[in-house]
Amino acid sequence: MFDFAESPFDIPQSIADMCRRTWEDLAEPGTTWTGADRIAIAERARDTRLDRDGETAELPPAAVDVVDLMSGAPATTSREWIDGVVAELGEQAYLEIVGIVARVVAIDTFTRLVGVAPEPFPEASPGPAVAEPPPAKARKGKAWVNMAGFPVPPNVLSLVPKAQRATNLTAETLYMTGAQMESPDTTIDTLHRTQIEVVATTVSHGNECFY
Repeated sequence: MFDFAESPFDIPQSIADMCRRTWEDLAEPGTTWTGADRIAIAERARDTRLDRDGETAELPPAAVDVVDLMSGAPATTSREWIDGVVAELGEQAYLEIVGIVARVVAIDTFTRLVGVAPEPFPEASPGPAVAEPPPAKARKGKAWVNMAGFPVPPNVLSLVPKAQRATNLTAETLYMTGAQMESPDTTIDTLHRTQIEVVATTVSHGNECFY
């Protein structure tokens, strides 16, 4: 799994390890969705990105709508739409989907860019979802969902701690850690912080990010 042998690039071990951990985590029961549900969400996200039909009969229609929009046209998200799907699915269920989609899209995009075919998803682990209480001091404020701490990207999924940890691991491995962000002179491999932010800003603009 994720050996990157076919890639012409030298892939850091930290990235390969993160990808494997992410795929293993996807197959496990989550906070609101079973392992089978989570793999179905991941497969639907990939199918949407590749513009191909997929079978997701086991997922509620509202969940399918979330996967399709978040993986295919996230820039069209609105506060009113989120309020509607949260009312139907529950906020933790919605955020867990967002985390799964974000990780699948990030890793599938990375593997494509380094010349490797999409990694097959693992077989789902059995068992029910394991409820996880949200942080006691979560609030919405000006954000579109409830969250603990400041309304910044690393805290968006804080209502589902497991999803937050997994998604932040992906972001920190492919981008930079919180500690690295604190320094304007951070250098990763041969890229200075300024160069990293130019790439990040260009990608965000291309994806119509409105954060």
